[in-house]
Amino acid sequence: MDFNWNPPRKFYWEGAVIAAVGLMLLINLLHWHGAVALMTLPGALIMTGAGVGLLLWTGDSRLTQYAALGAVVTALALPFLALSGEALNALFFALALIAAYLAAARVSLYNYPRIAGAPDVAGHLKALAVIAMDEALMAWFKLVARAPRGQDAVRIADELARWEDYLGRTNWRNAPHAWHETPPDLIKVDSRDRRVMGKSFRHISFESGYAPDSDMPGATRWLSYENNRTAHAWVLEHAGAARPWLVCIHGYRMGSPMADLKVFDPDFFHHKLGLNVVCPILPLHGPRKKGLMSGEGYLEGDFIDFLHAERQAQWDIRRILSWLRLVKHAPRVGVYGVSLGGYNTALLAGLDDDLACAVAGIPVTDIAQTHWRHFPPLELKMMERHGVTLERVQKALSGVNPLNFPVKLESHRLGIYAGSVDTLVWPDQPLNLQKHWGSARLNWYDGSHMSFAGERAVTRTLTETFSNAGLMNNTA
Repeated sequence: MDFNWNPPRKFYWEGAVIAAVGLMLLINLLHWHGAVALMTLPGALIMTGAGVGLLLWTGDSRLTQYAALGAVVTALALPFLALSGEALNALFFALALIAAYLAAARVSLYNYPRIAGAPDVAGHLKALAVIAMDEALMAWFKLVARAPRGQDAVRIADELARWEDYLGRTNWRNAPHAWHETPPDLIKVDSRDRRVMGKSFRHISFESGYAPDSDMPGATRWLSYENNRTAHAWVLEHAGAARPWLVCIHGYRMGSPMADLKVFDPDFFHHKLGLNVVCPILPLHGPRKKGLMSGEGYLEGDFIDFLHAERQAQWDIRRILSWLRLVKHAPRVGVYGVSLGGYNTALLAGLDDDLACAVAGIPVTDIAQTHWRHFPPLELKMMERHGVTLERVQKALSGVNPLNFPVKLESHRLGIYAGSVDTLVWPDQPLNLQKHWGSARLNWYDGSHMSFAGERAVTRTLTETFSNAGLMNNTA
């Protein structure tokens, strides 16, 4: 799909607003209480640098991302500034930070890709507010990600070559289903009751059993992630007669009850719709994480680890499906995922023929393309110098790309929703999934990646698809 872009500018006047706010903060924090000054300093420096960059070195998407993040981070210090006796200063800088935040959003909105089939990009206040949320999130992702450098880039190139050789030897290159073995049925799980933020649920766990072929590159490293060997899920189940189940697949960096049960709200899915709900935890997330942060290593450019993560994600979720059908006697099972969970939903819909329905929310559909759009330029050039190109990675990940797996579900039991100004997942990705799914319903909401909660288009997509699949009855 071809994008339509606004003509590039030599400079963005909005950068002057952002830089001015940053400089005013730097000047004033010299007179503030030590703790407040320390809290304000990082955001002030970020905004000053990003603002100057938008005036002098346009073309780097990170500038608007860091400008938005700087405004958000600095805003966290304002209540403490007010409590220190600087209430008027706090009010002034609250307004100034809003101006800087919206200035970053204006630049981001100007550079947003337009494409046929997606709604027009509106420039109203709501669009500015929500697109800056995405920009701040992207900046945070890039700050905490461990992008490959030096010897890691060499290793990734070597593993990519070994994986291409493996595909040739196994004849998997044109047989994507061969990448996904049928896992053993899941009969027994460990279970304990938990309550987090006023929400009660059962925490189940079981031995994943996923073990890549020892000849696969990265197999030994993958098995060394000890926490990841145990699969986990949050469960909400009604007493009494069997009911339909909904498998809810979380997004990147999620995997905690607090995050997952906020997105997959029990009040709506479990109580209002009357569904039983299970939320599988993706590999390397939540209690399965390998480092300090949930999701570390999943989407950071280590493509062979991503390959293993996706194969294991589908393995674990398909084991949970067997548990629902054999042990819980589920009359129907639907699946719903957001973002990275939407990617896994679309992939699962091509692997399991007995799903009642599938809803992919703000779905990524091409991980390699998404990396190339958002990866830091320096690290991306380093990877390409070692021969790791977009085309090679797309072919190497073909067996975990949902667009290579036909679905047997009728289009009325498939649903997609997407944001009109989603800067993380560009509009071509949900459009490609819609085309792949045979013109399944695609509802757009006027918002960004982060603003889908509560949108009417989202609720409509869910309720219509669930109703078409027979999930809306609160008993079997």
